[in-house]
Parts: sequence; structure tokens; C-alpha cells
Amino acid sequence: MLLAMSPTGAAPALADESPSGAAAPAAGEKAVPASSSPSLPAASADAPAEVTELWTGSLYTSTFRVGLCFSAQGKVRGVLHLRLANGQVDVYHFEGSVKDNAIEASHSSGHRFKGRLSAPDKVEGTISLKNGMKIKLEGKRVQDVPLASGDCAPLPD
Repeated sequence: MLLAMSPTGAAPALADESPSGAAAPAAGEKAVPASSSPSLPAASADAPAEVTELWTGSLYTSTFRVGLCFSAQGKVRGVLHLRLANGQVDVYHFEGSVKDNAIEASHSSGHRFKGRLSAPDKVEGTISLKNGMKIKLEGKRVQDVPLASGDCAPLPD
């Protein structure tokens, strides 16, 4: 099974992958490896297939860029780059889960995000800081973007 984004922009959904060792092509047809399909991420023996997203937006006087990788098992991992008004960039690595349109993720410091993928190009939710403060936010979603291979961090602008 591979992960594919639903056409409505809902949370990543499972899509069937052709099993290896599928039947030979009919006479006159050319065999095409499943990994060459542009619509599905290629799976490797080292890492499960993941789909990627980039979320961007602003929060008070800061801007954010979030790289996310979604697995077929409903896990999400990523990196938040929070650019403060003074130009400093704070970096937060996080992990979480996604089911249907609901996503939850947390940072080791205790900060948490709970939200939903509300449209193909939009995310909304609440950040709960470890001190108890809650901040509502909205962000723009871009699907199937290149991210840093090791940790899903957003690439430089």
C-alpha cells in the first residue's frame, strides 16, 4: 500500500500499489515498472513511501514554514521553521499522527498542535504551548513538495 492525497485535499489516504510479480503484459504491451508512476511516491527497501506537504503562514509578527511527511500508517513527522520579526529562525522537530482530516503533533518541549486539513490548500488548528497558552492559526498547504530527505525540513526559500 502507498500513501496518496485524496483529490479533495483530505488527509492522506491509502492507495493500492501493484504487487511485485504482477502478471506479464498482454501481447504488444510494454511493461512499465510501478515505481515509474508519477502519481505515487516510489517505495524503497530502506524507507516507507511518504507524501510531503509544505505549510506556510504568519503568526503575530512571525512567519512559519513547516515541512511534513505523512506515512501510509498515519504517522506524521516534520520540521517547523519559525522566523521571528528580528530575522532569527527557531527550529522545531515534531512527530504525530493523522487520521481522516484530523492531525495532531507534538514537540519534545511539550508544545502541541491539533488541527485539520480543511481544504486542498489550507490547514487550520491550535497550538498549545507548554505554558498553557493556546494560539489559533491558519496556513497555506502545498502538496507533493521536495523536502530535506532526512527530517522532512522545508528547503530554503
